[in-house]
Amino acid sequence: MIALTVIATVTPAATAATRSTIVVAADGSGDHTSVQDAVNAVPSGNARPVTILVRKGTYKQQVVIPADKPHITLAGDTRDPREVVLTFDAAASMQKPDGSGTYGTSGSASYVISAPDFTARDLTFENSYDEAAGGASQAVAVRTTGDRQVYDNVRFLGNQDTLYANTGSATTFARQYFHDCYVEGDVDFIFGRATAVFDRCVIKALSRGSADNNGYVTAASTELANPYGFLIYRSHLVSDAPARTFHLGRPWPAGGSLTARGQVLVRESWLGQQFKDAPWTDMSGLNWREARLSEHRNHGPGATVNDDRPQLTAEQARAYTPERYLAGADGWNPLRRQGVQRPEPGREVLPRGDGWAAATTGTTGGSAARPEDVHVVSTRAELLAALGGQADNTPRIVYVKGAIDADTDAAGNPLTCDDYAADGYSLPAYLAAYDPAVWGRTTVPSGPLEEARKASYAKMAEHVTVAIGSNVTLMGLGRNAALKSFGLRVSNADNVIVRNLTITDTSDCFPQWDPTDGDEGNWNASFDNMEVSGSTHVWLDHNTLNDGDNPDSGQPLYFGRPYQVHDGLLDVVRASTYVTLSWNHLSGHDKVTLIGNTDSPSRYGEEDKLKVTLHHNYFEGLGQRTPRVRFGQVHVYNNYYKGGPGHGYSIGVGFGSKVYAESNAFDGIAAANVLTVFNGTALTAKDNLVDGVPADVVAAYNEANGTTLGTDAGWTPTLVARVHPAKALRQVVPAGAGAGRLH
Repeated sequence: MIALTVIATVTPAATAATRSTIVVAADGSGDHTSVQDAVNAVPSGNARPVTILVRKGTYKQQVVIPADKPHITLAGDTRDPREVVLTFDAAASMQKPDGSGTYGTSGSASYVISAPDFTARDLTFENSYDEAAGGASQAVAVRTTGDRQVYDNVRFLGNQDTLYANTGSATTFARQYFHDCYVEGDVDFIFGRATAVFDRCVIKALSRGSADNNGYVTAASTELANPYGFLIYRSHLVSDAPARTFHLGRPWPAGGSLTARGQVLVRESWLGQQFKDAPWTDMSGLNWREARLSEHRNHGPGATVNDDRPQLTAEQARAYTPERYLAGADGWNPLRRQGVQRPEPGREVLPRGDGWAAATTGTTGGSAARPEDVHVVSTRAELLAALGGQADNTPRIVYVKGAIDADTDAAGNPLTCDDYAADGYSLPAYLAAYDPAVWGRTTVPSGPLEEARKASYAKMAEHVTVAIGSNVTLMGLGRNAALKSFGLRVSNADNVIVRNLTITDTSDCFPQWDPTDGDEGNWNASFDNMEVSGSTHVWLDHNTLNDGDNPDSGQPLYFGRPYQVHDGLLDVVRASTYVTLSWNHLSGHDKVTLIGNTDSPSRYGEEDKLKVTLHHNYFEGLGQRTPRVRFGQVHVYNNYYKGGPGHGYSIGVGFGSKVYAESNAFDGIAAANVLTVFNGTALTAKDNLVDGVPADVVAAYNEANGTTLGTDAGWTPTLVARVHPAKALRQVVPAGAGAGRLH
């Protein structure tokens, strides 16, 4: 018998198709060097999961994943989507290389993904067309038409028409789920006919430099037969564009469709300042009011509610959940839900019910930051770069490692007061010019040296002041994280967390002499260690604030008055509201915390603002203002006060204030000196201890001063975290408050 040996010829495509993973590597170390070759290796009619794993690198090629190749997962081989970039640079207006005409909008797509049951994760899709060089044009990063598609931890980069979420035709449906994604663009940069859910994404509207109209986030062309178009859910819609220059969207009658009535719902999301008060507008002759455009329970500075912003009721919203959008006839539910686990420290959010900052939407800081927006900094330059411009409200986490000194130059060399001096300023010359024996005591300083002082102060302020914008968590790593000489400013921001930092010695090299301030005149500094100004939803927790090794008590006397180089430690002013100050240690300072600027209800509109909670703070060896309050509903509970030789008063009852002080412990402070009154009329006080003994601090103040301060502030706090008995505070609070004591 003759044995026959049959040798089968196996092509590379057939070999790849027998495996569940196909590797793409630009350096030739994988199965293919391009994504399209890997897609071609998947057989038509594929019936089992295949992963195309793309190694780190940038891959420039137009790619098509056709409808007859389902069950593909396209994945970056690292968890950082920045490290795997899939790109091309075609634009609708560009001529094709073969001379057959322009690409058109659909043809410009870097990736066309028509396959059903497709997943992408951990990578970036980009259209890198250069608008500055070629002019504005549609330039699509991804065009999707397949059903049951999932995009997880994926970035979509472009300008106009970045993400084309579409269907195969006007009569077909396609569902697409975008989770933990990042999408950026300017004009209609999320558009199309698909049913698409954007779950916990960051959607960034890029500024085109306009003072009026910088673009449109969405352009949905949902057919009337489809109740569900685009859902933007629990996401952050951010921008560095000027206020009120962006639209949420406009309805697009794709191809002139007479039955397209775009459906978009933005719900429970943070909206930045960029949105117009009337954020929906018409397109191609279709009136936006004829479409299905609405919002539900959004927050942030761009979340105004008015007649031009339709809002769903709670009952209506129950029919517009991510599950309802994606279920279809087959009950598809791809939603990603994390199990119960301890988040990394910078992603911790204010617990529910923990003081005023937990009101309404709560305070989450930078917890939604994508990996590319998490930074560890150890120099001033790194800190400024990581925080970004104040106008950019992209969620970010900034960890401070070690001690950073603001009084250093770009090379890290130390700076002194002389380095900030401008226009010939010097302290000896200033003292000589404004000595009361020369200048007198009836007018404030003016003239060249006063102008030079102001210029010097401005130069210093520009260098040492750090602005913290919206959606930021600034956090110290470990016990030694410190910011020295910085003036931290949370200014006109929303949703900020600052934790576990030592913030020390914010001193002013150029205090002003004012002979009219009081009977003897005073030196007045202008820097606070930290100031919350015109801001909402701010949580300051487990920080240490002091004057470091430069206390005012060590300064000389000039004109018989202390040369004071420090102002406040931690002020909450200019109509700020929803603020929680917890577990901080403030020590060795005179003027500590001012809540509210003036007695005028109109100047900053503070009358219904300044809702602040202070709990479990350790106030040690302080002079006054712990806090001093105007207008605000301020809850002061479970704080431990330890007096010292410079103590004047603890709580200042200012004009219009509504302070509710309960379960605090005061040691080394006389009961009559716990309070003082600055045009206030009432304060609620209960269960407070003075030197370990229950004390009625209102009665003690009234008896000592012959006054009739009222005992009812007119409200009762409801947002209260854990309450300790006041007698335990002298052990509990010092052991737990301050930087380095977190957890």
